[in-house]
Amino acid sequence: MVDVPNLARIAGCEPAVVDWLDAVAEIAGDLPELQSPDPARRRRAAHQLSDALATRFTLPGDARCEVGEYRVPTRAGEITVLRYQPPGEGPPRLAHLSLHGGGFVLGSVREVINDRLLRHRAAASGVAIFAAEYRLAPEHPFPAGLEDCLDALHWLIDAAPGLGIRADRIGIGGISAGGNLAGLVAAHARDRGLRLDHQVLEVPGASLHIDQDASYHQSSALSDFGDLSDTSSAYLNGADPGGRWTAPADITDLAGLPPALVLTAEFDPLRDSGERYADRLSAAGVPVLAWRAPGHLHGSLSITRTSATARAWQSRVVDFLRSRAHLPLSPLT
Repeated sequence: MVDVPNLARIAGCEPAVVDWLDAVAEIAGDLPELQSPDPARRRRAAHQLSDALATRFTLPGDARCEVGEYRVPTRAGEITVLRYQPPGEGPPRLAHLSLHGGGFVLGSVREVINDRLLRHRAAASGVAIFAAEYRLAPEHPFPAGLEDCLDALHWLIDAAPGLGIRADRIGIGGISAGGNLAGLVAAHARDRGLRLDHQVLEVPGASLHIDQDASYHQSSALSDFGDLSDTSSAYLNGADPGGRWTAPADITDLAGLPPALVLTAEFDPLRDSGERYADRLSAAGVPVLAWRAPGHLHGSLSITRTSATARAWQSRVVDFLRSRAHLPLSPLT
């Protein structure tokens, strides 16, 4: 069995990251259904693991942040969208649609980690954050999850007046698989004449083909998702993309996309593809802020209780959202 914490120590990961990996191994040892062939059982176990880790390693979110829930209609039924309303008087100047990670097969807006991070981000930035639950593979392969995210965005735009937000001040972001979906949603929105305010791509799955990247060969042993082809296979599940984009790297024309914050981690197999996408955005004239977190892994940027680097990561997101929120408002027409 591979001793991942020791490998991380040798590679030069931050000591807090090694401690987190030790905890991952400890807690996962009591969750045999993490290896279940049943997706629903595997998700429940992964949710338990995520919540246990977040309770131990992620600082609590701001309790003043009010959380509301909406049932949002989509072309395939309904999905849940949670609203994180920043404290204070008056409507927020900016709204942000957040898409969770989980390799397209795991993850939920109900996880403790998402609640803690989004409470903090909303309260610290003054931005209203809407977190969308989207359908997961393999039961719901591509493009089901993407369609849910697009429908959530259209709902947010259409419902903006009743939600107390402005339809012209909405951005999008996501982590890992959510970063993949956020990048795609931004491009689809552009092509439909919708101007999003911004995009935040965190350790994004910018490409589904990274087997030639140096970061993949350097760091895959430190990752819990192993061979990305397994994730791609589950996500596509035999579906033929038919020329449709399955990752931001597929988008040939990046001109006109919204300003971006792209955050990557030093020891992440997805690092090179994320940074390559940030470079392409910049070359296309898109304003881009990019930062690589030293000493961190794909999933470790939530350990804000024990890692100053993880806190710096969250601060970069907050500062970017706050800067977008304080741009001058254009007149409503």
